[in-house]
Amino acid sequence: MNNGLIYVFTGEGKGKTSAALGVATRSLLLEKRVVWIAFYKQESWGLAEAKLKGKFENLEMVFGGRGFRISNFDKKIMKEGKELKLATVGNGARVVDTASEEEHLAAATNNLELASERLKDKPFLLVMDEVLNAVSEGMVDPRELVELLGKRGETHIVLTGRGISEQIEDLADLVTECKKIKHPYDTGKLAVAGLDF
Repeated sequence: MNNGLIYVFTGEGKGKTSAALGVATRSLLLEKRVVWIAFYKQESWGLAEAKLKGKFENLEMVFGGRGFRISNFDKKIMKEGKELKLATVGNGARVVDTASEEEHLAAATNNLELASERLKDKPFLLVMDEVLNAVSEGMVDPRELVELLGKRGETHIVLTGRGISEQIEDLADLVTECKKIKHPYDTGKLAVAGLDF
């Protein structure tokens, strides 16, 4: 029987991961076991939230992504024998995709398998950060995500990312849309440590 709740933070606006971090922090402070799996972010990015691992024994945090996945890129360049895709965002800021499609797909597959494995251990909370992006970009089969949600039992699950299918929306107990009204990127301002990462 599934009594665990499904929370979804979606939309084009900023704040989805921040909302998930708030939920996870509440659980951690109440000494509940939390598993956090990031579908795009990498350990090497030096994200502030990665420091939570050293502060809470009841947290498993996995940054299993391969970074930004750019399908609409401005140009490709070769650097040290590796193809990089470049895209311009906002008012001229550049983002770089350093992984191949195969590497992005393998990371998404591994993350979904890891989430399924961790559910067997029955944590209080499982966060799948940016999994909805992976679904909308065709890297995670939505049927596999629905199947995983059906196996949650008592575990509460938080899903974040842009794009939500009708089926996931129907399954969810809470859906919050973060709507973009303004964003610093639009005026060329880059992310700020402590506010954005």
